[in-house]
Amino acid sequence: MKTIKHKEFEYQIGALYEFSRFGKNWYVGVLEGIEQGATYPYKVRTKSYKFIKACKVKVGTIEGVPVKLIDGKCYQFTNDLGNEYTGFFSARQGVFFRTGGRDAPSRCTNIKLLTVGETK
Repeated sequence: MKTIKHKEFEYQIGALYEFSRFGKNWYVGVLEGIEQGATYPYKVRTKSYKFIKACKVKVGTIEGVPVKLIDGKCYQFTNDLGNEYTGFFSARQGVFFRTGGRDAPSRCTNIKLLTVGETK
């Protein structure tokens, strides 16, 4: 990401910041540039602002729907070290038991319930 020094700070072009023209109402936007020496140096789309500060607004995230874990059922999962395992879930202890250890579901991803395939 490109950076620009302005006064005693360094800013990232393309990053989110909060901007204000008069220091009262603040708006979130992407810094597109800085015009050195201008009264309103911080460029955001079609406007320029006098004040800038680090963005404190939480940007939305997209997360998968949590898997409802069933006691005693077998699951395939990836632990926090990136290793893929199969194991069973213990509701009593709140962990997956697998060969050689156990893993907390909150630290696992790609959790899939394993089922026995039907034959005709």
